[in-house]
Amino acid sequence: MGADGQGEAARPGGDTVRRVRLWAGLIVFVFLATHLLNHALGLISIGAMDAGRRWFLVFWSSWPGTVLLYGSLAVHLTLALVSIYRRPHLRMPVWEAVQIILGLAIPLILIAHVIGTRFAYEWFGAEDSYARMILLYWIWVPYIGAKQALLLAIGWGHGCIGLHYWLRLKPWYPRWFPALLAAAVLVAVLALLGFSQAGRENTRLNQQPGWSVQLVEATRAPSRAENAFIIRAIDGVWYGYVLLLALVLAARGVRCASFIRAGGRFSPRRG
Repeated sequence: MGADGQGEAARPGGDTVRRVRLWAGLIVFVFLATHLLNHALGLISIGAMDAGRRWFLVFWSSWPGTVLLYGSLAVHLTLALVSIYRRPHLRMPVWEAVQIILGLAIPLILIAHVIGTRFAYEWFGAEDSYARMILLYWIWVPYIGAKQALLLAIGWGHGCIGLHYWLRLKPWYPRWFPALLAAAVLVAVLALLGFSQAGRENTRLNQQPGWSVQLVEATRAPSRAENAFIIRAIDGVWYGYVLLLALVLAARGVRCASFIRAGGRFSPRRG
């Protein structure tokens, strides 16, 4: 969000593309912010997290919310890939390089999370309650929990950098920057603390005989065969995304090589 390739605004329709990409990124940012605030409710209890989750899903799990969220993700990523392909060169400020790398890395972790939660629910009716997901992330497969914490940091960092470089020229922004920075850090820290506190609560609950078995049954956790299907789906989409990245970079290389062989010369205002 916010970081665009050089010369994009100079091309026909460039301003429109930037606005579409910006608004798509803002929608995803709002989703992520509300999701992290829901995580922060773990400082109260897992029950509070699941209560907040029900309100969170009222819109985001509805058809309008689903189309808006996944459509925004697809549009934002597609326009980012197009921007990379059309860049005149890869020289850029460090902040922009970090922004692009973080943005491209997000799907590598997000794919498993989305398919393992939303799609598992749509396909098999598995409820991704906080109680069951934290049991998985914190106790059964901790490395998945570490990946989720990494996803939180990367996604929030990418969104905040994009937001900063969109707002930095607004006359009121320098005055509000310290407070907004503090709020951004606070949201991330509270989300991680909420997850950690919920993990400790889940550990205590798991010591009760039969608790985890009842939870798995109540939330209709995927069976072994269903889990195998989910893993195959994750692998297929993951490798498909990696292939897409490789094709974009390869196409960009061919485009640049062809342009140079033809005697052309890239400039900051040409794509």
